[in-house]
Amino acid sequence: MDPKRLSSIDLFGGLSKHQREEVARQADEIDIAAGKRLIAEGKLGYEFFVIEDGTAEVVRDGEHVADLGPGDFFGEMALLDHAERNATVTASSPMTALVMTDQAFRRLTTNMPDVAEHIRTACRARTLSLGE
Repeated sequence: MDPKRLSSIDLFGGLSKHQREEVARQADEIDIAAGKRLIAEGKLGYEFFVIEDGTAEVVRDGEHVADLGPGDFFGEMALLDHAERNATVTASSPMTALVMTDQAFRRLTTNMPDVAEHIRTACRARTLSLGE
């Protein structure tokens, strides 16, 4: 993953160049086909995603609840408390996304605890704003 690309994503925009480089080392960039289910409601999660390009649909209890696009992230509860997924997220167009596993996040927490806390804070703020 190119650390320069991270500066265009709000979640990482406030980080220093060195901090973005560490995030880039711990994350993978993946291409996702339209129609691919990325997370399933009720299942345990072990990664979170940040959309770089493309869109995704969020469905909870069979009801459409949101559309996500570049800069949006989901699956963050896997980083915060290993909760069951509270929605299903499916790519609604071809996507490019950054994915970070909980294991990679633990490494980030060890290597750069301030960056990990920055991500945790942003994830919690988003969760609270959505009332989840």
